[in-house]
Amino acid sequence: MPQSSFFAKSVPFEQIDKLAISGGYSSIFSTQEPAVPVVGQWEHRFCRLADTFQPVLDRVHEFEVREDDVWIVTLPKCGTTWMQELTWLVMNQCDFETAKSVDLTLRSPFLEFNGVVPNVPHDTMEAANAMPSPRLIKSHLPAWLLPRQIWTKKPKIIYVYRNPKDAAISYFHHWRGMVGYQGTKSDFMHSFIDGYVNFTPCWPHVLDFWQLRHEPHIFFTSYERMKAQLGDVIRDVAAFLQRPITGEQVEQMTQHLSFESMRDNPACNHVKEFESMKAAAGREVEEFRFVRRGVVGSHKDELTADIIREFDLWSDINLRDYKLNMDDFANYSK
Repeated sequence: MPQSSFFAKSVPFEQIDKLAISGGYSSIFSTQEPAVPVVGQWEHRFCRLADTFQPVLDRVHEFEVREDDVWIVTLPKCGTTWMQELTWLVMNQCDFETAKSVDLTLRSPFLEFNGVVPNVPHDTMEAANAMPSPRLIKSHLPAWLLPRQIWTKKPKIIYVYRNPKDAAISYFHHWRGMVGYQGTKSDFMHSFIDGYVNFTPCWPHVLDFWQLRHEPHIFFTSYERMKAQLGDVIRDVAAFLQRPITGEQVEQMTQHLSFESMRDNPACNHVKEFESMKAAAGREVEEFRFVRRGVVGSHKDELTADIIREFDLWSDINLRDYKLNMDDFANYSK
């Protein structure tokens, strides 16, 4: 049997008991030097994941990548769905009819979803393998846990950053709606900062792709830029993917991708994902809108001044050695 690409160290239950996680939770480490450069010493890098991910991580690592794939990689709640829909339309000649009638999870599979919800019959990796090329695939995993062939075949990757304070607020509401979290907002924010929610810690995830931003197959952008300059981002993605797009199509896409349109489009609201998670939970979960507020700076009216200061200090500690601040990521355009 081949050696696993990772090993897991269990997280003590008292550090996660407030998060309503069923089962164990672990820090995942690589067993060998990753095929992609990472910030810091690779031996010390880890990703925190529920133990339900462990059966899928080696399958993800050995997943067969195609050179004409397009990958959307983000931390959760950073505009992933928004960028998936944008990119799918660019790749499919602005086929709005299909975009409104076929669920996005079928058009663009979430590769490691069976780690999020292990007891669903739908296998996302098998579904991705069966898709015709070119495929659009989504992942929240850090660079070093993605399929190893990504770094040899070099398909196009679009990475979307979002201010962690806004992402954490959105993740809090997601955790309440999708996971059944009943704890306080303050406890969840501290769990986010300390890296005890899936796919964290946050800043190493971002910095790995930031240091790759000049690579020709990497496109780094931000939720903030999408909100402020959506038309420009559409044109930039089309140019990155070498797909022609007209001014009229940009206008049509801007309307289709508006917050109101995305919120009211069932094909983009992860209805299938929500139903899968409700069934897996075996209990009622409060109704939840995947596309919720879509506001830049939403943390300002949802977090206390003390927690905002904690977030800012945490960010400064993680970014000062790189002489970076959050605006550098939010304003960057390739």
